[in-house]
Amino acid sequence: MKEKYEIEKEQIPTENLIKDFAFGVFRIRTDGTPVSANNSFMLMLGFSSFEELTQHWEMNEGFRECFSSQKYSARLAGNSPTDPFENKWINRHGKSVLMRETCKPVYSEQEELLFYDCIAEDITEPVIIDKLIKDIIAGDYSILHALPDLLFVLTRDGRFIDYRSNYQKLFVNKFQLKGQSVRSVFPEAISDQIITSIEAALNSGGIEIFEFNLQSQTETEYFEARFVIAGHDVVLMILRDISKQKQAEIQYKKFTEELKRLNATKDKFFSIVSHDLRAPINGLLGYAELLSKEIDSMDKDEIKLFAGNIAEISKSTNTLLSNILDWSRIQTGRIYFHPQTTDVSKSVQRILNLLNAAAANKDISLVSAIEEGLMVFADENMLQSIFINLIGNAIKFTHNGGQVAIDGWEEENCFHFTVKDSGIGIDESDIEKLFNSEIIYSTNGTAKENGTGLGLLLCKEFVDKHSGSIWVESEKRKGSIFHFTLPGQVKSENLLKV
Repeated sequence: MKEKYEIEKEQIPTENLIKDFAFGVFRIRTDGTPVSANNSFMLMLGFSSFEELTQHWEMNEGFRECFSSQKYSARLAGNSPTDPFENKWINRHGKSVLMRETCKPVYSEQEELLFYDCIAEDITEPVIIDKLIKDIIAGDYSILHALPDLLFVLTRDGRFIDYRSNYQKLFVNKFQLKGQSVRSVFPEAISDQIITSIEAALNSGGIEIFEFNLQSQTETEYFEARFVIAGHDVVLMILRDISKQKQAEIQYKKFTEELKRLNATKDKFFSIVSHDLRAPINGLLGYAELLSKEIDSMDKDEIKLFAGNIAEISKSTNTLLSNILDWSRIQTGRIYFHPQTTDVSKSVQRILNLLNAAAANKDISLVSAIEEGLMVFADENMLQSIFINLIGNAIKFTHNGGQVAIDGWEEENCFHFTVKDSGIGIDESDIEKLFNSEIIYSTNGTAKENGTGLGLLLCKEFVDKHSGSIWVESEKRKGSIFHFTLPGQVKSENLLKV
């Protein structure tokens, strides 16, 4: 009896149920126009949406012929709708896909043919494997000319019975393989997996798949191995080179990670600008507005106090801006590295002169034990930035009347520098956060000085640029010692090659 549907209902009635059905399900009109299709059918043909499928149908005549209603009407003449039949389709990329289909006509209440509802299964791979097994039994490997794969016929215990391939890169002499065990050809871990897959395929009757890689002298090659029963206690192993696919995946992952890093950098940058930069600017505006409104009623000491606060905020904001700009240039790869012979004692003295006022405000003594004439091969701007941040932090986290000591000496193959303070120290749980670029860690100083957490990250970036190391020793309430090293004379010569 003919099935009847209302003309208005063009979509398959159980569309939600068959959306993710394992088999392909689709509906066409009597002129072959596709009306709907589930996800499985679209994936079989290489499409991500029904709109994409219909656009391809409109533009590609060969693809339209795949939907021809004539083949279904001819098939149904004298056959039951449940009888399956095979059809060759062309996917989005122009490759052949072999489908096993069943179809059913859909009529209106007036018994007018409206649609064909079809169910399709992609049988391309099973048919190829079946053909391969038949060829093995017959000793005919003609199908290999169309395949880029290596084929091995293996016993249950992993011995080679036969071998056929157009791919000669791995195994030049096939006759050397016959009778050999996989353990004499593949590394131990891969051999164990092959034996396990052979056993699983023979026991289950299904297809077993795993991937592995082999390291040659020049590159790493990636392979996919598939196992299917070829006879009694015999399997066919199909080995496909998937190196290009893996390399593309690795490159895609690399780009994805880089994009994540850049997005994180952007988020950190905007967080710093919106929070840490806005606060001092608001402070400057507050003092400036008070001065402009109240200066006539303020005495000299009050004006001096306000001016001093404005100067202090301006200096800290200038340091903050310098750090932000340096950090952003590092993250975007736009900072230049120019190592040259540098007198460390003179660089440190310039920095101490610059920071003396900040130290004097807290009655902190700055002492340098670096010998005059200590020469290193380094980028002078980066070296000064390292010392400015380390000494500036030491001042910030040291109580009034404390001391900050700078020292440096030459060791075997490196120069070792320290910045030691008598400050508040750092919790052991927080030390690992200091140089972690994923975390911007910051706390207020002993006089409530603000910070961004960027200074130590910059120090690490600049030390890394010199192929050096940076670390800290600290004990709560007893102070901290920040260490960093720069390459010695021999290693410094290699910096020019960076």
